[in-house]
Amino acid sequence: MNAGRGEKSLKQFAFLLAAQWLRDGVQAVFLLLLARHSLETYGNIMLAMSLGQILLFCSEFGINQHFMLLLASRSSAPSAVFRQITLLKGALFAAGSLVMTGFCLWQGYPPELMALVLIIGLSFGLDALVNSYYVVCQSLGRQDVEGRLRGMAALLGYGGGILAIFSGAGPLATALFKPLESLTALAGAFKMLCRSWRTSAQPLWGAVWSTWKGTLPFTLMALSAILYNKLNIFFLQRFGGAQAVAQYSATWQIVDGISVLASGLLLGKVLFPMFAKLWLNDQTAFVRKARAYAAQLSALALPVMFVLALGSEVIIGLLYGTQYGEAARVQPLLCLCVFFAFVHNLAYYLLLSMGRQMLVLWFFLAGLIVNAALCLTLMPSAPLDGAVWAIVSTKGFVALLTVGACQRSLGLLTVKAAAPLLLSAAGAAALTWAGRQAGFALAGELLALALLLFHLWQSHRTRTAAKEAPC
Repeated sequence: MNAGRGEKSLKQFAFLLAAQWLRDGVQAVFLLLLARHSLETYGNIMLAMSLGQILLFCSEFGINQHFMLLLASRSSAPSAVFRQITLLKGALFAAGSLVMTGFCLWQGYPPELMALVLIIGLSFGLDALVNSYYVVCQSLGRQDVEGRLRGMAALLGYGGGILAIFSGAGPLATALFKPLESLTALAGAFKMLCRSWRTSAQPLWGAVWSTWKGTLPFTLMALSAILYNKLNIFFLQRFGGAQAVAQYSATWQIVDGISVLASGLLLGKVLFPMFAKLWLNDQTAFVRKARAYAAQLSALALPVMFVLALGSEVIIGLLYGTQYGEAARVQPLLCLCVFFAFVHNLAYYLLLSMGRQMLVLWFFLAGLIVNAALCLTLMPSAPLDGAVWAIVSTKGFVALLTVGACQRSLGLLTVKAAAPLLLSAAGAAALTWAGRQAGFALAGELLALALLLFHLWQSHRTRTAAKEAPC
């Protein structure tokens, strides 16, 4: 029976993973083609997508987790719960849409950019309603339905956008990719939506609020994080225009994509559940494994940063074309965010495991204030460089706070672990410099990369030994 449940879980995960890969794949193709087609349109669409993602978050505001709890309790029919959640999300969506429109007016966006932001941004907000349907699918074990609908919507939406690019359509016609994706998914959820309005169940506002307020700190943390990560783009549009946004977005998509891959998959899905259990059951093992993973994630960040920094011109040129020279220029500095993200995300999940979520919330709010201040100070005179320095400084500041808290509580980074890390980084820098001075730049860079990979292998051996040690 357990084997059967395990096989079913793997199939459900496979459906969602395939749908996610399909969506990410067609989205990447669309954005790369768009970036090569028109630098200004790419910048404007990236701005609109950033605003839309914030609207989507504000329209859901941590509700989906609580929706799942209400469905699992089976205190009311799923259609009745769905109706109440839809009303709540609809109210948040309407309020968020007004705020987004007011923000665009305040920023003085020209009519075409205003229309583009509303087309894409409001479509992201509609995804909040569709996500409620996906939660119902998950609660009923019908991830296959969710996966097929997600895949179909992505193909129609981003496929339509790709066709618009090849046909030479204008920015507004190209922007229809997002409403096409959202409306396709909404059509799939339409039957459930209609059924929910025919139910006569009692309102569930009290149940929604009681389950929602318990995790309000987590919701505010996520809101603060998304704001301080996206704030640069809004200031960049104001001070540098669409072309500066395009240059920043081109390199940020690469750097942030790698950071999210590590934090979302490895830390969030694998390590966080393990650390949460260890903190409750065996704090000695918790500390030992936390130190081992801190050393390995730091070691992993170094070769990633090295490749992204030294290969910035080649990477940006191959993906986006020669017109993104400014993106290649600032990428070496932006690569510092990879290291900050790796160590910060580990510290973040460790603090959550220890029940320190309110402390983390204050850290994130401080990061939001620091980023806003840096954007206002640095970007008027040098928009692109100011945006990069602002996000790098903010990421470093927040990492300093979270890692510092873990250092005080756990002794996260020991001298024994930090010394090889610093020596490897210094050795790689020295080999790179010596190779260039001697006229053998490539040889020096390859030796430096080999040194960093050797240090990564050594840290992996140390972590494996910690894993095999008796708890």
